[in-house]
Amino acid sequence: MLRSLKDVIGYPLMATDGKAGKVKDVLFGDRHWRVRYLDVDTRSGFHLKLRRIWDDEADSGGTSRVLVPSERLGEPTMGLDRRQFPVNMSSEEISCCPHHEELQPVEEKYQSEFRRFFRRNLYQEQPFATPFTAMGSYLPMGFEYEPTEIEYLEHQKRMKEIAGEHLHSAKAIFGYQVQGQDEEALGTVSDLIMEVDRWVVAYAVVTLMHSFPHRKYLVKLSEVRDLDWASSSMKLDLTKDQVMEGRRYWAYDSVNCDEDGHEYDYFGRPRLGVLMEETY
Repeated sequence: MLRSLKDVIGYPLMATDGKAGKVKDVLFGDRHWRVRYLDVDTRSGFHLKLRRIWDDEADSGGTSRVLVPSERLGEPTMGLDRRQFPVNMSSEEISCCPHHEELQPVEEKYQSEFRRFFRRNLYQEQPFATPFTAMGSYLPMGFEYEPTEIEYLEHQKRMKEIAGEHLHSAKAIFGYQVQGQDEEALGTVSDLIMEVDRWVVAYAVVTLMHSFPHRKYLVKLSEVRDLDWASSSMKLDLTKDQVMEGRRYWAYDSVNCDEDGHEYDYFGRPRLGVLMEETY
């Protein structure tokens, strides 16, 4: 079974005794591209999160976000009730899973380190008005804090430690720039496709920018040379021509099939003919 990770994010997690939370992210390793955890928010209803943006140990909701291992996951449902992700655990067992703060992906660790070192939010901008823009514009982030030499060396040490880790966030990869074998800019990462039978991230959906309308292609993650957070890029061992010779991506392709022979697309939606049969 092939499923879109962008679609899976937001699914309710269904434990053996009822709904246990909502999928916030999918974490995977960059060595064998195996899905390691589902990042699940166990809170229900509206909640407001407030914290200081420069805190090193930023509290992201206490123990509300837990990591459910892929070994305990069931297959996401398909059909009219497709927006569910079953898990072979009770709600109490899910609450005992590792907390999100214990196993953060590389991308979040980088951002936390930048917040700690610069004492500023990485993406904070300050509006200002100009004579030419009635609605104002934005100033780039300034560096108001002057670190000591010891703090700078500690920052470099932490950055090297983070660079050696291999747990990545699927949500952070969406939108990465894709570079070819010759460092040519090819396009962006639109989605990641998970092979549920083996719990691996099998393909990246690459939107090429060299044609209009933009075409989407499936690229095997075994062809990915590097994921670089600093440049927000995915580097391939393929040229543009090799990518275009690969498999085209159509969101509504029939890539899944159930026991009754009904066909479904990457999002678990039935084909139009099957939908009409089930409805009427």
